[in-house]
Amino acid sequence: MIKIEDLKRINMLSDMPDHLLKIISEVAQLNIYDKDSPLFSQGENIDIFYMIVMGQVALKVPLDEDTDVIFDILQAGRSLGSSAMFSDPEASYTAICQEPCEIITLKGKTLRELFNDNKELGYYLMAGVASQYKRNMDRRLRMILKTLERHPELQHRVKY
Repeated sequence: MIKIEDLKRINMLSDMPDHLLKIISEVAQLNIYDKDSPLFSQGENIDIFYMIVMGQVALKVPLDEDTDVIFDILQAGRSLGSSAMFSDPEASYTAICQEPCEIITLKGKTLRELFNDNKELGYYLMAGVASQYKRNMDRRLRMILKTLERHPELQHRVKY
């Protein structure tokens, strides 16, 4: 059983009421992963939702067969694999531990059952996913705008 205090340290769960966190704490597991452990690879079905308690996880996509691009490094408090909340999701990136990690995991099937059994829990989880997605997209937009500002010659390639 996971401590409610540990779940509260996960950004997308920080506003969730304790009675809902208790439900999650009863079905979640704490796992320890070594450095360089893959959590999932691009193209694989994702069946686990991950919440980082300690450590760093790199998210990367292949640029070509010899080069991977790391597009994010997730720290403690972040989560990944939210598509496990849906049936047969496919990973759009690869996730690899950059150092030893403690990660709370929830199976996708268990999450879907929780959604069906408790609509309030489903609401809070999906609101957390939506908020996390918006933050990620806002950050990526700022990166794109900063790149266009520094390299105005690229602006003609952007289609509105």
